[in-house]
Amino acid sequence: MTHVDHAHLLELTLGNAGRSDDAGALQHLAVCVLCRQELTRVTRVVSAASDIDLSDLATPPPERLWERIQRELAEPPDRAKPPRSQSEQ
Repeated sequence: MTHVDHAHLLELTLGNAGRSDDAGALQHLAVCVLCRQELTRVTRVVSAASDIDLSDLATPPPERLWERIQRELAEPPDRAKPPRSQSEQ
């Protein structure tokens, strides 16, 4: 069997068994280190994502930031300011 694809690993992680090739995928996972490592990574991502609360999500940047970006993009290249150094930010 070829390696187990990411979508199938995700389905296995979520406990959505029932695909016709689940048995083959599980047999492959028993012998393939690479697929087991990928399954571990997928499981960690699913676990982390399930613990996210709406308050954890990033808030959008303020409108003034987008206005500044649009202004700077609209300036002709010869008038564009050099990027600020880390100490100026």
